Amino acid sequence: MMRVGKKYSRGTIAMAVINGVFIGVAAVVIIGLLLTATNAKVADSKGPKEIPTSGPSVDEKPIASDGEQSIKLFAKQHGAFSTVEAASTFIAQDPALVKAATIQVVDQYYVWSAVAINPLEIEVSEDEGTYRKEFLADSSACASAGIGGLNEVLKETEVAKIKMLATQNTDEKKGDGKDKSVEFIKNITAITAFTDDLKIIRLHLLSQYTHTDKCVKISF
Repeated sequence: MMRVGKKYSRGTIAMAVINGVFIGVAAVVIIGLLLTATNAKVADSKGPKEIPTSGPSVDEKPIASDGEQSIKLFAKQHGAFSTVEAASTFIAQDPALVKAATIQVVDQYYVWSAVAINPLEIEVSEDEGTYRKEFLADSSACASAGIGGLNEVLKETEVAKIKMLATQNTDEKKGDGKDKSVEFIKNITAITAFTDDLKIIRLHLLSQYTHTDKCVKISF
């Protein structure tokens, strides 16, 4: 028996083809819009990318706090101890820590070997067991006690200006040795005679004024 198929005109076939093309294009556009909207929602839900605290931030400039006598700094840390004797013993046992110092924060004693304004100045190593420690130093209590220049020295980027500060004030500030401002100038003179490294100068000034004079407040 012969099968007889339904016959369509050329116009009907052409219209069917055109309709099929339009439907396919419309489907692609709709799917594309749905995927775009979905990706946008996923991106928003993730939020901003976080910067690892162990490495330098994208912005290399120091970030000052709201207080006029506070500054954000970065230290090279070697260890933390519960007593100053333990920290001193740790330093004495390692010849590489000859210029290191102990920094007291509340009831902990930290062994640091450098303090910088720029985090990139602090080189750390997993092999050494060292890492970069970000902290805030508030010297407002020092200013109240008559040591108003400490904050400026901590922020200074030229050792020559620190030495000039000490030279200019040596003749002007003469007292019986109990004047805190005179004592401050003497400390600067002693430290700058010991080293020209600004990271070491900051370190030992902080050690003096957190552990001995206890007017600098450090927070993490």
